[in-house]
Amino acid sequence: MVATSDIGTTPRGAAATILIVDDTPANLALVVEYLESRSFRMLVAQGGEEGLRRASLVQPDLILLDAIMPGIDGFEVCRRLKARESTRDIPVIFMTSLADMRDKLAAFEVGAVDYVVKPLQVQEVMARVNAQLALRAMHRQLTAANQKLEAFTYSVSHDLRAPLRAIAGFAQILHKNCHASMAEENRRYLDTIINASARMSKLIEDLLLYARTARIAAVTVPVPLAPLMQHLATIFGERIVTAGARFEILEPLATPLGDATLISQILNNLVDNALTYRCHDGQPEVRIAAKQVDRDVVLSVADNGIGIEPQYHQKIFEVFQRLHSSDEYPGTGLGLAIVAQAVRVMEGDITIESTPGAGTTFAVRLPAANQKL
Repeated sequence: MVATSDIGTTPRGAAATILIVDDTPANLALVVEYLESRSFRMLVAQGGEEGLRRASLVQPDLILLDAIMPGIDGFEVCRRLKARESTRDIPVIFMTSLADMRDKLAAFEVGAVDYVVKPLQVQEVMARVNAQLALRAMHRQLTAANQKLEAFTYSVSHDLRAPLRAIAGFAQILHKNCHASMAEENRRYLDTIINASARMSKLIEDLLLYARTARIAAVTVPVPLAPLMQHLATIFGERIVTAGARFEILEPLATPLGDATLISQILNNLVDNALTYRCHDGQPEVRIAAKQVDRDVVLSVADNGIGIEPQYHQKIFEVFQRLHSSDEYPGTGLGLAIVAQAVRVMEGDITIESTPGAGTTFAVRLPAANQKL
């Protein structure tokens, strides 16, 4: 946990750097002096353009930003800070004399985390600064812990593949050379080893995919969906025929902004889910659509399968969450977690509508390549 009593320091023990962006910094001398006396490293930029340059160069731990300045105002400065990869995570506290609630809401809309009203009260500024620095420190710690966990998962999964391949390989050799001459009980044991090895191999591959997905630097470009649909028809063609399923792609397909690899993985996992959790009665149906709704594309995969109870609608996106035994329906409990991870990496959104016994629709919302006004 972060010790909020360590005033003016980062979790690494170094002095926290605060950048003040104000066209009349002389008016803030008291605040600057007060914060410096509490071990903060204070920097001042006299205007929006200078503030943007210094923020990119110095990477402060927090920015105190004046709302009203000549040239580009604080709202535009904050908007540009949040648009840049290098500065988007720096917390911004607005300093404003604006009393209108709409102006305060506008500050939050462009990315501010808090605001203080001029004339500034140094104790209030201090309290708000410390609160935001503590939150940022906890966010950094959580991010670092997640990265270590993902790296551990990847390492362990990778290291398990070699011995598992040996077990599976020798079991297949035994099956080929000795299966017919074995006693019934021994054949059953060997078949169990082969089936368990196959399930373990699938689990390891899904763990590696989940870890890799979290580390992908998504490339956001227009992604035509027609080639991805052709790929789905190819890889799932045999399963569709075997299940006697109706596989339908509703055209035209809107074009989202996103990462082609991640969108392909999302579609693969959702179609696999639809074909796996199908009803045993009647013809299985899978429908895929991509429609533009305002500035977004809603990519949906719908089925008429067994459905999901409402209390599990969020839980199914967590790692290793299975609602059925592997004897009923095969799977590793990672397929939908990978989908949710891929959606998060692209900063999209995923929702579910489902009726038990009637089917499920997953809807992924991503920005549209054609931004309708």
